[in-house]
Amino acid sequence: MTPAKEQMNLWRLLGTWRWGMVATSLLLWWTIGQFDKINISLVIADPSFLNELQLQGRYAELGGLMSAFFIGYGVSMFGWGFLVDRFGPRICLIAGTVCWGAVMFMMASASSLQGLLLARFLLGVAEGNMWPVSNALTNRWFPAQEHSRAQAFWLMGPTLGTALGVPLVTALILASNWRGMMVVLAAFSLTPLLNFSFIANRPRDQKRLKPQELAEIEGHRKQAAAVARMSFRDLLKSTTFWLITLCMIISTTTIFTMIQWTPSFVISQRGLSRQSMSVWLTVGYFLATAGTLLVGYIGDRTMRRALTAAGTCLTFVVLVVPAAQLLPAAASAVVLSALIAVPCGIAALNGALLHTIVRPEAVARGTGIYSGVGSIVSAIGPWAFGKLIGALDGEYWGGFLFLALLNVVGSACYLALHRTASQAPVVSTAASDSKIPVTNPVS
Repeated sequence: MTPAKEQMNLWRLLGTWRWGMVATSLLLWWTIGQFDKINISLVIADPSFLNELQLQGRYAELGGLMSAFFIGYGVSMFGWGFLVDRFGPRICLIAGTVCWGAVMFMMASASSLQGLLLARFLLGVAEGNMWPVSNALTNRWFPAQEHSRAQAFWLMGPTLGTALGVPLVTALILASNWRGMMVVLAAFSLTPLLNFSFIANRPRDQKRLKPQELAEIEGHRKQAAAVARMSFRDLLKSTTFWLITLCMIISTTTIFTMIQWTPSFVISQRGLSRQSMSVWLTVGYFLATAGTLLVGYIGDRTMRRALTAAGTCLTFVVLVVPAAQLLPAAASAVVLSALIAVPCGIAALNGALLHTIVRPEAVARGTGIYSGVGSIVSAIGPWAFGKLIGALDGEYWGGFLFLALLNVVGSACYLALHRTASQAPVVSTAASDSKIPVTNPVS
């Protein structure tokens, strides 16, 4: 496809309801949700917070604040997955988002580490709806040939939310201390509800949707339905599914361990001020936002999503330790934050891979399982990184090496998924040159 045709196709997509409204609303939701997730990474670098709760030098406990979130996040996804398949993504999105705001108010009044740990756990429970809701809406609203890009689009939310959230949260802490920051974010958490009041669970229920767009979505869904896919019960017996789950563990561990510990690293180890840290991390997170979308585009363009993910993991392996140890301080901050594109990009590919193997009515439950297991196990990541800092007398290199080794494992898993897919027979769709395996469509 020529660049001119690519540009025309892009503008056409942005003019559709699914991209102009559904995808952008999901992006906004994930962006604001990220403010609630990452604020703790800046709070633990705030001297007044550390003094108030007497947490100086208690690295494992500080890592536990992110881990507590992920335990609640992961456990609740199992339940949210079933609720989304039963009641639909829209009502589950609204219920979970209202709970976010309530828990953020609770965090603002925490007076002990234990109270803050409980609030972080409950915040994870409330935000556990994000993966099942988003994956269900993507499966219902987007043709299969757009799944990687659609997932990558709303998964720009973690990087964009971090890029915007770092200066925003820093400014709020400086203006009104960490408690005031929590109150402001609690109110802000409710703003995505306005958009979703105009979005239906399914395209055929959407008012004012153009008939041409509905026909396009439904036509691709019928083509996809012609490919044999697993029931929820069969999915749980599938080696492919559990390989994707392992990949999700690696993605989730990498992204939130990096987001939690990078601000502290560039301040305490590289000597950046809080203001300069905010500027350079923001630059890197904007680069990560573009990188996430690029990974999704390559996955859809090549329809070799597992192979794309393997190469993306290797990029992280090659760059993370040198970026932390060898680059100047500002460059280190930019590259480390830009590398967030790797776990976000492969998470988008994980979702697209899941869509190819499970029946549409079981997507939310499948998502709840693989993202729930991924999040629960990944709770070890921030805690383990903190333990390695303590064991190495305050040095961070061991933590970055730990994440690099995890992504070596991730690359091997994706290569195994690609090899399995390459051995399956394929058929061509009428609407695309993409090849879809009949018995094992993961690629």
